[in-house]
Amino acid sequence: MWMARTSLAAALVFVAAPLFALDYVTINRNGSQRELAGRVEVEAADGSLLFLTPDGELWMLLKEEIAARRTDTKPFVALTQDEFARQLQSELPGFKIHKTRNYLIAYNTSEAYAQWVGALFERLRGGFYKTWETAGAELHEPKFPLVALVFKDEASYQRYTNRELGAAAGSMFGYYSLTTNRMTTYDLTGVEEAGGGARSTERIQQILQQPKAERTVATIIHEATHQLSFNSGLQVRFTEMPFWLSEGLAIYFETPDLRNAKGWAKVGAVNRVNLLQFRQARTRRTGLKALLTDDKRFRDPKTSADAYSEAWAFTYFLIRTRREEYVKYLRSLASRPLTEYQDSDERLAEFQKFFGNDLPALETEFLRYMQQVQ
Repeated sequence: MWMARTSLAAALVFVAAPLFALDYVTINRNGSQRELAGRVEVEAADGSLLFLTPDGELWMLLKEEIAARRTDTKPFVALTQDEFARQLQSELPGFKIHKTRNYLIAYNTSEAYAQWVGALFERLRGGFYKTWETAGAELHEPKFPLVALVFKDEASYQRYTNRELGAAAGSMFGYYSLTTNRMTTYDLTGVEEAGGGARSTERIQQILQQPKAERTVATIIHEATHQLSFNSGLQVRFTEMPFWLSEGLAIYFETPDLRNAKGWAKVGAVNRVNLLQFRQARTRRTGLKALLTDDKRFRDPKTSADAYSEAWAFTYFLIRTRREEYVKYLRSLASRPLTEYQDSDERLAEFQKFFGNDLPALETEFLRYMQQVQ
């Protein structure tokens, strides 16, 4: 599940920022003052801001937090990998950095585990781009280095994430934040030896090939898929996305391959856990219209498992039977203005523009198709 701060509301509207201008905002937050350098993305009528910094973080700044603003002619430039690595080590004393071609892994667990995570992400990234480019989606390279924080154990992970997630941290193996643009997780194997080496690598693979590891590995892939979606242009941060779409897409990619040393092998394998859940929940379904227009079931612990499984099943069905329309639908959603809110009728109309108005017929076809999936 991607996480974001949502205290700014529909008052946000677009402002035109100079192409080659760096904005500076002095803010008062948590009893201290600091100046942020970056770019104003959106400004509300009351002066509240959605502010982007060169590390890719989006700051939601309320008017009362803003003490001063200024602009100069310096260009806004994203941090390089090396610059970002130095920033991370300053933020996280004692953490090391593992660099891959496309990722920065900041970690305080074993080097072998950081290497395993990096290899998993790179393999997923290759499959992600190949899948969508083959389907006709127009993706771009991430504008900021992709960052993952990997803590040595659950306790240290929870201490860090409590600031953003609160009590929810205890029920999540990891998450991607729309605000910071980072993924955060912890060592799911309990390997804490320093330095890595063959022994640690073998132990990691042995632990992660056990059946009980399937859901933990799936979580890492799921959140890394969110990060890729929102950094490649397939989706856009702080542009409203129906929950079923974002979650169904991430689950579509998440199915691990526990026989593979990297933990993941291919895109779109049948997700057995969610297929079983979907079939068990069939009598509890509230229909496609509810899935498309109402996100509440995803947030309610009593109904979330059913909602997630249906999001996966419907995504699986659409990609396999209406891939071209699905890609066009994604493109349309990603082109909408930042922070613009859609009510349930507008959401439904947007969907029907690409998939037709006969929702009952589509639902019948969907359920019949999923009965045949093995």
